Amino acid sequence: MPAEYWNVAGLCLLTGLAGFIDSIAGGGGLISLPAYLLVGLPAHQAAGSNKFSAGIGVSLAVARFGLKGKIMWREALTGMVAALAGGGVGSLLAVYLSATVLKFIIVGMLPVVGCYLLLHGVPKARSGRQGWAPPVQSRRRRMVISVLIGLLIGAYDGLVGPGTGTFVIIASVMFLHIDLLSASANAKVINFASNIASVVVFLLNGAVVFHYAVPAAASTLLGNYLGVSYCMKHGAGGIRKILFIVLSMLFVKLVYDLAVASGVF
Repeated sequence: MPAEYWNVAGLCLLTGLAGFIDSIAGGGGLISLPAYLLVGLPAHQAAGSNKFSAGIGVSLAVARFGLKGKIMWREALTGMVAALAGGGVGSLLAVYLSATVLKFIIVGMLPVVGCYLLLHGVPKARSGRQGWAPPVQSRRRRMVISVLIGLLIGAYDGLVGPGTGTFVIIASVMFLHIDLLSASANAKVINFASNIASVVVFLLNGAVVFHYAVPAAASTLLGNYLGVSYCMKHGAGGIRKILFIVLSMLFVKLVYDLAVASGVF
C-alpha cells in the first residue's frame, strides 16, 4: 500500500478518536491537530484542515444532543455569541499579553479544577426529553453568567486555544450548576460556531487540504456519533472519566509548551 494511503488511514484513526473524545469532554484538537502535522502538512494547512473536519464532526454532535433535548438553548446561544466576541478580544490581547503568562496560570489552575471535579459532586441529570432542570436562578443571572463564560473562554480560545470546549463544560457545571451531560451538549453549540467562523477564514485563504480533510471529516463524524452515544448511555459518570483524561492531556500539552518556550527542550 502506498505511503499516502497509510497517512490517510492513520489520520482517520486519530481524528476519529479525537471526535469521540471531543463530543464527550472537549479537547479533541489535542489529538487531531498533531495528527495532521504528522502526515507532513505545514502548520497553517494542518490548522485549516483540522477546523474543517472538526466543524463537520461537531455539527453531528449538536444535532444529536439537540434531538435528545439535552441542549439548554438559551444559555448555549448566549454563550456562543459571547464566545465569538471573546475570540476577537483574545486575538487582540495576543498583541499585548504574553500567551506564556496565561499558560502558567492555566497550568496552576488545572489541578485545582481536577480536585473540584473529584471532590465536589456535580449535578445529576434528570430523565426526560427536556434534560436537567437547574436550581432556581433568575433568568438575568443565568444570562450574565453565560455571557461571562463565553467572553472569558472565547478570549482564551483566541489567545491560547487548546481545551476550549473542556473549559466551557467545567465553567457551566461550576457556575450555572448544570449537569455534565447538558454542559457537554451546550459546549458543542459554542464549538460549532467557533469552528464554522474559523473554517470560512481558512477556506478563503486556501488552507484546507481536502484529500486529507474530507476522509478525516468522515471519521470525525463517526467519532462524534459514538461519543454522543457514550454520553447518553453512561451519563455524568462516563463523561467525568473522559474529562479527567482530557484535563491530563491538556496539562501535559501546556507544560510541554512552557518547557519549549523556556528552552528546556
